[in-house]
This record gives sequence, structure tokens and C-alpha cells, in this order.
Amino acid sequence: MDKNFREGCLLLSTLQGERQSLPDPVDFATAIEKIVELEEYSARLELEAATAKREAALLRDILRAIPADTTVYTADDQILYATTSAADTQWTPALSELYAREGKHRRSPEGDKVDQQTKEVLEKGESCSSIECHAKTGAHRNVQYIPLRSHNGEPLLLKYAHDVTRELEMAQELRAAKDAAEAADKAKSDFLTTMSHEIRTPMNGLLGMLDLALDTELDGEQREYLEAVENSAESLLVLINQILDFSKIEAGVLEIDNQAFRLRKRLSALRTMFFHRAEERCLKLMFTVPDDVPDVIVGDFPRIRQVIVNLLDNALKFTDGGTVQLSVELQALEQDTAQLRFSVKDSGIGIRKEHQQAIFERFVQSDSSVSRQYQGTGLGLAICRKLVELMGGVLEVTSTPGEGAEFFFTLSFQLGKLNEHGDVATRETAMAKPVLGSSKKVLVVDDNAVNLKYMDIFLKKQGFEVELATNGLEALEALGADPFDLVLMDIAMPQMDGLEATRRIRESTDFSVNPDVPVVAMTAHALKGDREAFLAAGMNEYVGKPINPDNLLRVLFDLLQCEKAATG
Repeated sequence: MDKNFREGCLLLSTLQGERQSLPDPVDFATAIEKIVELEEYSARLELEAATAKREAALLRDILRAIPADTTVYTADDQILYATTSAADTQWTPALSELYAREGKHRRSPEGDKVDQQTKEVLEKGESCSSIECHAKTGAHRNVQYIPLRSHNGEPLLLKYAHDVTRELEMAQELRAAKDAAEAADKAKSDFLTTMSHEIRTPMNGLLGMLDLALDTELDGEQREYLEAVENSAESLLVLINQILDFSKIEAGVLEIDNQAFRLRKRLSALRTMFFHRAEERCLKLMFTVPDDVPDVIVGDFPRIRQVIVNLLDNALKFTDGGTVQLSVELQALEQDTAQLRFSVKDSGIGIRKEHQQAIFERFVQSDSSVSRQYQGTGLGLAICRKLVELMGGVLEVTSTPGEGAEFFFTLSFQLGKLNEHGDVATRETAMAKPVLGSSKKVLVVDDNAVNLKYMDIFLKKQGFEVELATNGLEALEALGADPFDLVLMDIAMPQMDGLEATRRIRESTDFSVNPDVPVVAMTAHALKGDREAFLAAGMNEYVGKPINPDNLLRVLFDLLQCEKAATG
């Protein structure tokens, strides 16, 4: 192109008369072509220069707009480009607490030259990063060292630093919030444990002594008074259980315990429970379970029963005349899984559409007039919905004011099996109230005097020999002095609790103490993980407070029968 340029200039000067003779026509045409080429080449150069200038300006604006410091160094540590001053020496290598915890890249100790790090990046051709702290402001920045190559292949180093002060502060705030949430969750669990124990323990003594009192010779007036007290105590216990259950659900410490059970047998017991109450209110109580509904299924029936009892209780409460019906329908049956729909339908006062979701909120009833006319906390349906959700379903309602309401939910169950005796294969098939005779000796350990007195009288009426202790230390002394067939052990006690006492029993090398004596936890602790803790300490089983007499006797019977079989 330089040759063409020279030839074009020569021809141009010839045309301007600087030459004595004109070129021939062919040379003239060639000159015109070369001039055109020259103009196009010049225009292209100008365009490329303008484009390069705009791109350079755009790149500069972009780099300046980035909220970070960008510096490009040559191999001999000369600054080739920088968006800010690179002379700030206040930045020093620092290891933040966040990076220390997460095991991120560790910088060299403060005082080491950054030059060594840049040298390693250039030699290895691998990027690296570190955290630096500004000595004056206390700000932190994340610095990345990235190897580059110039257009002629010379090594360059890009240092990219962006401020991470707020990120580190937010991380610290999140850690603090997480720690606070964990502490609050632990405090809530501790509160539930304490409340469960402190409330259920006196309720156990109250209901137990009432049972003993009602089992004595009383005149009509005394029996009426005591039965009224017992009904009030049981209502109080229901309320306490509701509050504790809801708190457990909210804290995530309530678990579902699936076992095989006979559906029709359990529902028949529920019908018997509500039959007389419906009869007193002149209501027709109907239980409908078609033949296609499987009878033996696997699920948490105590929780299902809790939901159904609450729904039936509400249906009877809010129905002045007509029918209350419990129905169970088969929705689907696939291999060994059945999907059942439970519903409780009544012909009562009904629920307005705008209130049909609010009633599932805690402490809410459909309206203020209902709470005045009918007793209740409005907590039951909230618990029912939570329990159904824990079991994999959704509790719903359809209703028309004045025409009644229907509450329903659908759950999936595994099909259960019967054993060779035609019974459900579960621990609940033990005798309801066995006769154990008078040859068994039981040690009862509890720090509550009323509970001790109740257990002493109750077990002696069942034919047991009973000895009492008020803490773990006394229990160990009693076991060392006399042999016992079984120990009923409270958990929370002064001086030595039940778990530690049980561990001492199991680890005992004293020949006077039987390390294999059955130990039953008799406790108000019933939260998630409690049963596992009891078994880990060496306990054989546990019964919750307030104690159900039939359940206690079943547990005792099972353990003593096993002990008899092992020694016989």
C-alpha cells in the first residue's frame, strides 16, 4: 500500500502541472484508482482509530464504574494501569474470623511482602486470593491476583480488590442470629421439659389419689363431690396436654409413632366413649366403616384418636339436635398401602365461610358469641391440624351456617398383619390388668411425697411388696440392702437423678446389687429424644405421668414375665 501511495502522489503532482508532459490515458486511469484506494484506506484508518478510542473510553468507564480497585502490573512490578492510586500502603494481609472458620485461603503472616505472592502467581500461572485489612479504617477487602499476557506474550498481573467489609459484618450478624436462635430453641425445649415435669407430676398425684378415694366406701354426697373434682381435674389435664402438645409441635419435638392396630376395634371403643354423651343430648351417633376398609393398618392411632376425639367432642358440643357421624372411607388401595378418608359430620350450628380457616388458628373460635355460649380454648383444632399434617394429611372443613359442618382428612397407611393367635403384632397385646401375685417386690423412687404415697397404696392393692426411696442415692442403698424384682424410677430428683442412678445400677460390681434388675422410667418427661436417653442409660421401659394404671400394669407384667422366663 505504501508503493501505491507513492505512485498516487507522483501521478497527482503530474496532473497538477509539476511535470512537463501528461501521462497517457492508461496511467491516468491507474492514478485515479490508486487515489480512490488511498482515500478508502485513510477513511478505514480513521474509523479504526475512532472505534479503538471509543472502546478504550468505554473500557475505562466500565473499570471506573466497577466498585473495586483494579491494577495491572508488569513482570518488573511496574504499574501499567490502575483505576485508583496504588500507593496506599495501609492495606495489610489479614485473616478474618469468617475465613478462619470456613477454612478459606490463608494469607502469609502480616509483614510478609505481597511481592512474593505476585511472583508465585506469575511463575505458576495460577490465580490466588486473600483478605486484606486497612490499618486506618478497619475495612476489609478481598484481593484476587490473576495472571495475564500482553499482546506480545509478556506476563502481566491483574490485581482485583473489592470491599467485603459489609459481607463479613453480615456473616458475623448471621452467625450471631443463628447462635441466638439455637439458644432460644434450647431454652424453649428446656422450658417444655420443665413445664411438662412440673405440671404433670402434681397432676399424677391429684388424679391418683382421687382414684384411690373413689375406690373407698363413700356416701352419695361424698362420691358426687369427688367425681366432680375428678372431672374438673381431667378437663384441666386435657387443657395442659393441649398446650404442651402444641408447644412440642411448634418446637419440632413431637414425633409420630407408627404401630399396627385394629381400626374397627379402636373405633368401637371410641363409640362407647361418646355413646352416653350423645344419648344425653338426644343426638344420634353413627360410626360408618364399610367392609372394603382394611381393618389392620399401621399408624399412630393415639394421635389419630386425639384428632377424632376432638372433632367428635366439638360436633356434640355444637349440635343441639340431629346426627353426629364418623365415617371412614377407602380412597385408594395399592399393594400394601391404603389411603383412608376420615370425616366427622354433624347437623349443628355450622360455621360461616369467612371463619372456616380462622378456626384452625390457636386460641380462635368462630366468633365471640360462640366462645361465650360454649366452653373451650379454641386450641383443639389448631393441634388437630398440626397432628394431621405431621401424619402426612390436611385437615379441612366444609360447612353451611345452620346446616352443620364436616371435618375431614385423608391419610396413607401400611397394611398390618396378624400373628398366629389372630392378634395384632404389637406390644399392646399384653393383658389389660394381669394378676401378678404377692411375691414380687418393687422399689419406687420419686421425690414427690404424694406420688410416693399413691404408688405405695396402688401397688400394694395389686399384691406387690413395695419399698420407697426419694432419690437415686437412696435407691442404690435400698438395692444394696435387699433384692428387688423391679424398680420404678423417677427422672428429675435431687442429689442423684434417675438416669445417673440407673447407670450406677448397670455398672455396679457390688454382688449385693443386681445389675440386671428391670428399671422402668416413671416420668413426666415425654419430649423428643427422652425415650432414647432412658434406654441409653440402661432403662427397660418408661411410663408417662399422669400414670395410666392399666398401662403401668401392662408394662410391669411384660417385664416381670420376661424376667421369669429368663430365670426359669
